[in-house]
Amino acid sequence: MVLAELGWTSDRAEEFVPFASQGWTPGRIAREHKHIYTVYGEAGEWNARVSGKYRHEAGGKADFPAVGDWVALEARPEEGAATIHALPSRRGSFSRKVAGGTVNEQVIAANVDTAFLVSGLDGDFNARRIERYLTLAWESGTTPVIVLNKADLCDDVNARVTETEAIAFGVPVCAVSATENLDMAAIGIYITIGKT
Repeated sequence: MVLAELGWTSDRAEEFVPFASQGWTPGRIAREHKHIYTVYGEAGEWNARVSGKYRHEAGGKADFPAVGDWVALEARPEEGAATIHALPSRRGSFSRKVAGGTVNEQVIAANVDTAFLVSGLDGDFNARRIERYLTLAWESGTTPVIVLNKADLCDDVNARVTETEAIAFGVPVCAVSATENLDMAAIGIYITIGKT
């Protein structure tokens, strides 16, 4: 894998220098399964766990890696495994309150550059819901793009686009149909190397 295809940038590389000096390599969290992580890096894919020191020093759930995080890890290619030693800084994240009585943050996804906010045009269209999604995207530090899907099932697509643009304050609005492959190129321009 090429790190740039995973969203690695020169800024990330510069920030990673202190971790590299300890012999660690960068990886990006692709999945999390109860503190077992699937991590992608230049040398491939690993199953990883945080080190004991990392676990001991973590203050709460938000301090643990989440999908999209870059991590500093020690890979063991012969085992297909790795140990996560550090979490470089996050640049935006989607989070929620942890279930239960405690007031802790749970990071759902991190380091997302563009958030596609998808809403169907098949009878369940709700402008207020889109507004709530926009608020979450802006608070997370991402750039939102609104995708109005199922345009093939809507009688007046232009009216829905206009209604959405009125609440979206300059946010791009793309009306598409995934099943009919209608205007899908409109969202492709936001999917580029070095961006997530």
